[in-house]
Amino acid sequence: MLVYIIPITALLLSFMSLLASLRFIFSRQGLYWVFPAIISLLLFFQNLDTLLVLGEADITVFEYTFRNFSPFILSFLWYMMIIIFHYALKKTIAENRFESDARKNRAEAEYLMKIEMRKTGKSRRERKKYIENKAEVPDIPEYSSPDID
Repeated sequence: MLVYIIPITALLLSFMSLLASLRFIFSRQGLYWVFPAIISLLLFFQNLDTLLVLGEADITVFEYTFRNFSPFILSFLWYMMIIIFHYALKKTIAENRFESDARKNRAEAEYLMKIEMRKTGKSRRERKKYIENKAEVPDIPEYSSPDID
């Protein structure tokens, strides 16, 4: 049973690195995570293959050699690299403040408008008309300076 502990742990670490890199693909820095996700997928299948080959072999004595520990060491180092890469990207790539502030301001304005409409007792249909009419911006006449003679 001791024979399977190291390959299963290596498989678990490679699976965690694959899940982490797939999760980070859908973050702000998604393009940076495509290559690590591919490497994590290859590492996962390599560890799975090692475990399947080990399951077919009849091993009675487990040897503590570097060859037996190498999948575990490789998976552990790769998982640590993904974690470090995530925090390094998080520090260097700043959040788009303008976009997040605009989103927050819009949500706050909609919330305040909803509260105000409740207080005045306007129905949903009237609120929708109000929003649609607000969205239509009237044409502003061009500025013309008076002729000075």
